[in-house]
Amino acid sequence: MLPPVDIAYITEELRTQTEELVEVFEDGNSDTDPDPRVLLHALDELFADLHRLDQEELPRQAAMEVQIRSTSKKMRILGDRGIDLLTRLAALAGRLRLTRRAHAIEELTLPLACWVARRGGELGHIGPVVDGATTLANRIDQPSELGRLYGLLTEVVDAVGIQISQDKGPSGPWRLLLLNRAIVATRSHRPELMEDAFEAIVEHLPEDAPIFFREGMEQMDALGYPHQAQTVMQRYYDQWCKQRVLH
Repeated sequence: MLPPVDIAYITEELRTQTEELVEVFEDGNSDTDPDPRVLLHALDELFADLHRLDQEELPRQAAMEVQIRSTSKKMRILGDRGIDLLTRLAALAGRLRLTRRAHAIEELTLPLACWVARRGGELGHIGPVVDGATTLANRIDQPSELGRLYGLLTEVVDAVGIQISQDKGPSGPWRLLLLNRAIVATRSHRPELMEDAFEAIVEHLPEDAPIFFREGMEQMDALGYPHQAQTVMQRYYDQWCKQRVLH
């Protein structure tokens, strides 16, 4: 089940997922750093700031645009800070061998990123969001849920800052976001989502396109995808793989 894009949910789920983490940390008598209680306190304050910022009444007319820009900037700063704090908590859980808790905490970066994006905040720290969404996608097998996950990933794509989207390195989060979103679209079996995701790869990652569509066709055969999904993949495979071999 996908996490709702809701600060109250994120707060409560975080509390549930970190109870064991705090207990293990307190019982361990180790020098493990950072202290999860410090990170959780910082997140409580950050979520309160986000809530207050969301509730601020915008002034009318001329001052409204200035206030909107100011609010968006604050959302971006707080959003990136929140993602960083969640990532540090997840990493700590991993070091304490609480793997399931670590994944669950990291997955919360996705609804937080979407919450910020829906309020005009630009996203500048998306690596953990991509990792969390990948973990989430790996445990979802219902095409309808994968379609909803695609929608959340698209919100992240649309909110990514221009500096991040210009980094198309092999391990860059922008590249991984677009490729993983395309995989989610394929697994949703929905042609319109596949076409949307594939066009983004063609536009932004043309060097990756032939490999992606070649591997996609192999998966079509191996996993028995439905006809509508195979048709879309075949079209892009023919365009980006077959024609390039012939020429």
